[in-house]
Amino acid sequence: MKDRLLKTVLALEGIRDGEYGYERLCEVSDYIEAEFSSLGFHIDYDEFNFSGKSYHNIIATTSGMNASPEWIAVCAHYDAVAGSPGADDNASGVASMIEAARLLGPRDGLKFIAFTLEEPQMTGASFLYGSKHFVKRVKKAAYRYKAVFNLESVGYVNKSRGSQSVPPLINVSDVGDFIALVGNKGSEQLMDLFELEAGKTAPTLKLFKHRALISGYLLPPTRFSDHAPFWDAGYPAVMITDTAMMRNPNYHTRHDTSDTISLEFMKQVTKALVKTVEGLLD
Repeated sequence: MKDRLLKTVLALEGIRDGEYGYERLCEVSDYIEAEFSSLGFHIDYDEFNFSGKSYHNIIATTSGMNASPEWIAVCAHYDAVAGSPGADDNASGVASMIEAARLLGPRDGLKFIAFTLEEPQMTGASFLYGSKHFVKRVKKAAYRYKAVFNLESVGYVNKSRGSQSVPPLINVSDVGDFIALVGNKGSEQLMDLFELEAGKTAPTLKLFKHRALISGYLLPPTRFSDHAPFWDAGYPAVMITDTAMMRNPNYHTRHDTSDTISLEFMKQVTKALVKTVEGLLD
């Protein structure tokens, strides 16, 4: 598994922001689509325009977005912030998502989504453009989601004391060697299920659960990824993360490269995710 995870990280690694790295971003999109297609998935695009250019989210299902009345979704963003090769943020998340798709295969009610333009753009004052567009579309169409798992930076580990920044009133270790699950009131059961399945299939994986109050508005970093629009639309969603800027000194810099991530850590996270999704599909 680790070889496959590394293959995907290396395929995505590089400048791929929505402005200066637009052509490379399109190449990465083609790669992700090809990977899903090779695994037998049907591909849909969720297209939108931003600042004069066309972008699209990639949706992989059994036979199309209308194939099921209720979905379990796994998602990750494939763009990177300007100037960064984005290995941890977020080639690691995409690699875990594609590996989960490989292990689970196309199944009724299962959807994988590769989001674009998650990162802040040079010509815009906001972010999460891709996921906001997608969630607005599915909410209007009255799609239902049983669970959404958002993989956001899942590859960086530091086992030194003091390597993990800890927000006020959060009781968690200052050693950056755990995976964090961030949910809200509607997704507590999903976090509990992930913890249960991780204990069975990835017992060495350290895990921390955080329930964000008021859907994260009291602690803004808990909203800094593509699960937030799902929360706002009333869907149960969990962010799975190594905590990014709270741990990784390479975050949003040119040093966020593949040689700084832990493939073993990514493997354990992926195994736990797959078992969790299997439990929801059964």
